[in-house]
Amino acid sequence: MVNLLPAILIGGPPHAGKSVLTYSISQALRKRNVDHYVIRACPDGEGDWSQEIDQRAVSRLRFKGDWTPDFVKRICRDLERRHLPLIVDIGGRPEQWQTVIFRYCTHSLLLLHPDNEETANFWRRHIAAYGLLPLAQLYSVLDGISTITSETPIITGTLVALHRNTLAQGPLFDLLVERIASLFTSYSSEELRRGHFDSAPGELVDVDMLIQKWAPQSKLWRPGMLSPLFKKVPQDRPLAVYGRGTNWLYAALAIHSNVEPFYQFDSRLGSTTPLPVQPDLSTSPEVQIVSSEYNHLTVLAVHPASDHIDYEQVKYLAFPPISTDRGLILSGKIPFWLVTAVVRLYRSAGLPWIACYHPQLEGAVIIYSRTKTYAPGDIILMPI
Repeated sequence: MVNLLPAILIGGPPHAGKSVLTYSISQALRKRNVDHYVIRACPDGEGDWSQEIDQRAVSRLRFKGDWTPDFVKRICRDLERRHLPLIVDIGGRPEQWQTVIFRYCTHSLLLLHPDNEETANFWRRHIAAYGLLPLAQLYSVLDGISTITSETPIITGTLVALHRNTLAQGPLFDLLVERIASLFTSYSSEELRRGHFDSAPGELVDVDMLIQKWAPQSKLWRPGMLSPLFKKVPQDRPLAVYGRGTNWLYAALAIHSNVEPFYQFDSRLGSTTPLPVQPDLSTSPEVQIVSSEYNHLTVLAVHPASDHIDYEQVKYLAFPPISTDRGLILSGKIPFWLVTAVVRLYRSAGLPWIACYHPQLEGAVIIYSRTKTYAPGDIILMPI
């Protein structure tokens, strides 16, 4: 069955500002409450976090993967099964065998260099070959003034100064966001959400709805919101969490619920449960785990051993036993369904407290504590 939800491929040469534009569009859509998700169809180790923290920290924290046939196959599968409208950032110039990803997208947005017609033609040819509907063809320059050349049938013009840690702005960017929002909302967000909610297998916790009530301007979860969240969410029944949140938010809800199973919505997988994990001195080939002990805490850094961890191919993952008289900071770029699994595992081991490292906060958020030293929502610094 053909998936009719739109998937916009953002293409163009390296260093044109595609990641900045992708992030800017997503932030603008969030302010409009437009349901969508961003897929980075390039194993460069970047995400929203890389646009929100100091770039010196990005180079230290980024965990880059490799282009492999398995990675391309997984991206194509995720696109084909999408549960929400998607923005697809494919990175720099793909090899011919990687362009199969185009087949699973519906529309295109090209961000090009004005002085490189050869590269521009490469992208135009592949967009046409795979039958993607062009939304926009834009040029990216460092200096000058953003200009709109045409609004129909596709948007053309020039965007200026797409620098990291900044948001795109101006009439051309606003026009682009308006066009994308119109496309995405032609598939009713309310109908999409109702479909997900009706099939929710547990007590629904809509974190999107809650943040719109508690922080309507920023729509950003803050650690101090955990306490009122815990008061609102029941502990005595299975939970089904839906919406856009942080690693520490999902981890906190997973620990708050004392009942199995715990469900969480994933834009690629739909409603899913945490991946099975168990304490074991052996290692799982799918993950790289580094455990570092300090006076009163353990830092567990977890990364995929390759470009990803395939939820559907892994039966369980082994995690090392750690000292139960120290707190735990969990760090690393791993899927939420693994974050929730790991924190549940170590809570059951009797640790005094657990925190999740969040680069944007430059610290770790306490998500669980049975001590008087820390409370959920506290932020602690990473040990040096």
